[in-house]
Amino acid sequence: MASAGVRRHVGAGGFIFQHGDTGRAMYRVLEGTVRLSLMRTDGQQVIFALFGPGECIAASSLIDKHPLPQTAEALDDVQLQVVSAAAFSKLREDHREFENALLQLFARRIQTLSMQVGAARLASLPSQIALRLLELAKRDSTGRLTVKVTHAELAMFVSVSRQSIHRIFKSFVAEGLIALHYGSIEVLDLEGLKAEADFL
Repeated sequence: MASAGVRRHVGAGGFIFQHGDTGRAMYRVLEGTVRLSLMRTDGQQVIFALFGPGECIAASSLIDKHPLPQTAEALDDVQLQVVSAAAFSKLREDHREFENALLQLFARRIQTLSMQVGAARLASLPSQIALRLLELAKRDSTGRLTVKVTHAELAMFVSVSRQSIHRIFKSFVAEGLIALHYGSIEVLDLEGLKAEADFL
């Protein structure tokens, strides 16, 4: 896959592709963070996911040939490995392990989407926010479990106001589940946050 792709740099705020574009390549994130979202004409926006190093996006449109259903934007300086449609097809034909990896990728995405839909219908707002924090949490260089997302971005994940996010964060802080830092959220009590996220 490394030899089949070419590197591409996208600066912070730049678009990798936009909703409705024809899928021409698969993109693997090498460095930085990519936001996948959808915006209405009135400016209302929903964020589906944030992707970091190792994640692949836009593969589905190379298979079903449908226009891309979301917009991908670089949140910071992003380095990508771009695999063209022709190279993608050849990888699928020549390497069974690549095809298996695609199936695993799609299965994981379907499971995540299924949980998000279920949470949106069945879970309380605190549970939805806890679920999103767990999805986005990563270990930093010091070993802390952190989420690098703003209140506004998290509000777009669950389609609520920033005031609602602030109120629930205040409750989570009081319970010792999280700590708020400039530019990040630290998970202090992982098991407690998992219990908060459990809506079934």
